[in-house]
Amino acid sequence: MTDHNNIPDSVEIIDEHLDQFFDSAEILVLHEKESEIVHSDVFIVKPAENRNYNLLLTCGMSALPMAVPHELDDLKFAEITMLLPPDWNLNYDDFANENNYWPIRTLKQLSKYPHLNNTWFGYGHTIPLDKTNKVNHKFDSIILLESITLPSDFTYIETNEKEVHFYSAIPIYK
Repeated sequence: MTDHNNIPDSVEIIDEHLDQFFDSAEILVLHEKESEIVHSDVFIVKPAENRNYNLLLTCGMSALPMAVPHELDDLKFAEITMLLPPDWNLNYDDFANENNYWPIRTLKQLSKYPHLNNTWFGYGHTIPLDKTNKVNHKFDSIILLESITLPSDFTYIETNEKEVHFYSAIPIYK
C-alpha cells in the first residue's frame, strides 16, 4: 500500500515547470470544483508567436501514483496534454457548447481514469471516448503517444521526489 501522504504536491511541481516555459499571462486554469479521487485542473496555454496551437494539459493525475507494473515503476506519475487549433473556442462562454468543451471534458475524465480503475496509462494505450455527450465529431478513442510537437524537456519532469511524464492525447477514428 502506498503512503499517499508522502507524495510531493503535483500542482506546485507543474506550476514551477510551466513557469520555465510560459509567461503566466498566457495560461488560463480551469479549476475543478469537486473531486472524486484526485483534484484535476486543466491548464490552457494560449497560442503565441512561436506556438501555433492551444496547449491543454491536466494537473492532478500525478497527485497519486498509477498502478503500473513493478518493472515500470518510473512511469507511475503522469499528466496528459492535448493540442488544439489556434482558433478553437476556449473562452468560458464557449464551454456551454459541447463541441467546444469536449477536449476539456475528455482530459478531466482521462486524468481520473487510472485512479478510479486501478490501472495505468502509458505510450500507445487507447481509451474509448465517452459517447454520452452529443458532439459533431466522429472520434472514437484517444491514443496516448509521445509528443512530436512539444520538446522532451517539457514532456518530462524530474525532481528529487517524483518523475512526471506527459502523454499526448490524440483523438482517433474507429
